[in-house]
Amino acid sequence: MKPPVLFRHHFQLGYVIRDLEGALRTMRERFGVTEWQVNHLPATAPGRALAFAYVGGMMIELVDIRPEQDTIYRGGVPEHDDELRLHHLGYLIESEAEWHAEIRTFEAAGFNPALVGHAGDLLEWYYADTVAALGHYTELIRYKSEAGRAYWVNVPHN
Repeated sequence: MKPPVLFRHHFQLGYVIRDLEGALRTMRERFGVTEWQVNHLPATAPGRALAFAYVGGMMIELVDIRPEQDTIYRGGVPEHDDELRLHHLGYLIESEAEWHAEIRTFEAAGFNPALVGHAGDLLEWYYADTVAALGHYTELIRYKSEAGRAYWVNVPHN
């Protein structure tokens, strides 16, 4: 089987943060990304909030985690509240057939799944553990429905 071909469907930079307000301040004041959609998460989630913004066609995601929980995000938590650490590159996969083919390709290349999940009937995600090879995780994302396609429609463009 051929190795995974990265970068074709790249649409997202995912950063782990220690403090939502501190990271948003950094992004606004130092990098000019001023408009964000913030989704606060339930207490049962491994994170406290997710923040999203587009710059051109690239989505930026800030993952405000609960540092006390043992997740794939914990190792990347920065030391200071105003810092961000690259955690993953996100790739949007359009079809279900391609979704399954991409996962099989990553696994055949020796990249184990680090986290697999879904948000109901909206979307699903698959994190391949590419940290040793690339320094970050690789996240595959697929919309599961038309409602899933609308999930990020209100994310502001900067």
